[in-house]
Amino acid sequence: MKKFKELFGLAANYKLNLVANLVFNILASVLSLFTFLAVVPFLRILFSDGNAAVVVPERKGFFDGDYWYQFFSYKLDLYIVENGAMSALIYMCLSIVVLAFLKNLVHYAALYSIATIRTGVARDLRSMIYNKLLRLPLSYYSNERKGDVLSRMTNDLMEVEFSVIGAVEVIFKSPVMLLLSLVTLFVINTQLTLFALIFLPISGFVISRIAKSLKNAAGRGKTRLGELISTVEETLSGMRIVKAFNAEEQFSRRFEGINNSYFRLMRKLYKREYLSSPMSEFISLLVISVLLFVGGSMILSADTAMGGDLFIGYLVVFSQIIPPAKAITDAFFKINKGGASMERINEILDAPDRIFDVENAAEIKGFEKSIELKNVRFSYAADQEILKGINLTINKGETVALVGPSGGGKSTLANLVARFYDVNEGQILFDGVEIKKAKMKDLRAQMGIVTQDSILFNDTVTNNIALGSAEGSLDLDKVKQAAKIANAEEFILRLDGQYEFNVGDSGGKLSGGQKQRLSIARAVYKNPPVLILDEATSALDTESEKLVQEAIEKLMKNRTSLVIAHRLSTIQNADKIVVVQGGVIAEQGTHAELLELRGVYAKLVEMQAFE
Repeated sequence: MKKFKELFGLAANYKLNLVANLVFNILASVLSLFTFLAVVPFLRILFSDGNAAVVVPERKGFFDGDYWYQFFSYKLDLYIVENGAMSALIYMCLSIVVLAFLKNLVHYAALYSIATIRTGVARDLRSMIYNKLLRLPLSYYSNERKGDVLSRMTNDLMEVEFSVIGAVEVIFKSPVMLLLSLVTLFVINTQLTLFALIFLPISGFVISRIAKSLKNAAGRGKTRLGELISTVEETLSGMRIVKAFNAEEQFSRRFEGINNSYFRLMRKLYKREYLSSPMSEFISLLVISVLLFVGGSMILSADTAMGGDLFIGYLVVFSQIIPPAKAITDAFFKINKGGASMERINEILDAPDRIFDVENAAEIKGFEKSIELKNVRFSYAADQEILKGINLTINKGETVALVGPSGGGKSTLANLVARFYDVNEGQILFDGVEIKKAKMKDLRAQMGIVTQDSILFNDTVTNNIALGSAEGSLDLDKVKQAAKIANAEEFILRLDGQYEFNVGDSGGKLSGGQKQRLSIARAVYKNPPVLILDEATSALDTESEKLVQEAIEKLMKNRTSLVIAHRLSTIQNADKIVVVQGGVIAEQGTHAELLELRGVYAKLVEMQAFE
């Protein structure tokens, strides 16, 4: 419930709307009460004797309910005697119409004021989740399914909006109506109202028993839905492979299993949720039936001064306790159901952000000397160390190539330099400053990264090249120059819309070579002093590889480069070649020096097995 308090605390940003909603709900409740109490004079008009004597009531006190009822009856009887029952009936019906119009007008104003709160809080929570996702380290996404993360941000957030934020409306409305109705009932007949209140704790106990297991069932359902969305997301991403390996039936069986499990959980959930409404309504009608008997017996035995018309009015007012009480009950169920969704959202919001700027982090304005790795150790899992004491220096202006068997730790080493992960032991120094103690934004501003998987976004060519540019600082001439250097201009000019062409989801409208050249153009546009190339040409055909390789060579000029490559020409020209095998540096030196050693590198050259 603590997190719900925090969520409701977000509504504090909409104080004026909250005040307006409360005021309008009070007015609506008062007008609603008067509208239903109008049944009392209506019945008196129908069954009154216009020739009956009109008696002035004796006042015993301001809070004497019987006096005020008799006083109102006296005024009404007097009006009937003077103007006739038909005139009184017309007047009464017009009054009911006016009251009903005003009540619904004020009720609409109350709903309108809550709309901003409801959608605004949902918007704020959505922004909190998205910004948290941007801050979380890459290690978080290695352990979480993308589909499940998407489910939490969409389905779970929507559940919270409908169940918890929607309950705010009930909290601001139903208690007001309930309180006014109870006060009115006590004024009409205290004894009968006290008798009726005995049944409320009983009904509350019955309803709470139904709600007890609702939250757990909802939590399991949301988890299963996350698995369902993850399966769909994986299928869509790998559709070509699914079809190529005739795996449709396998994926269909897998999906059906999860889908049926989700069906059974949700059926169980709704069975419990739907039971709450008829159960609460049955209990309410049971109470009214008992009141009919008890109140009717009191009138027939003359144990009360309350007349038949006022008793009918009492029952009408009491019946109006049912909707707000039922609404509060439903809100209780919704909050229990939404609790499971809120817990799943909190798993994101409370996830530890292990990669962060320390207090008074050092600023990095440029790159002047070197990048040093000192006794660096790292593991993704506690029982599997990937890097085992790496010592390496990359001097300014050098091209350092990382080669070695797959799984040796080359890409991990590059990720550590960019601080996508933090080392477990040792240090990485950037111009003598430990990168853990430097501002991440400054550090990454000095680096350009081109990976094997060219990541493009569903946006224009221009915006993909100028990714990360400050708002209003995009330089179109610089974009075109970057595209020219990256050998991308020739195909961009053939696109419909050229630089304004939308590349589609993940750049799906472009070929592999075209996407990679745009990735290189992005790095050129950023113009960083340090370049990290992670197998940037390994997934391309020969023609595309040639164009991309030319673009990479242009990009690497006058820069410090850390290259993971499989192309011998790139490795031969490197200032330093580092052979990483089994998490350690097996050899390092120039191409000629390593060939003379006749070690691991020489064997790789002989087999052309650079990975």
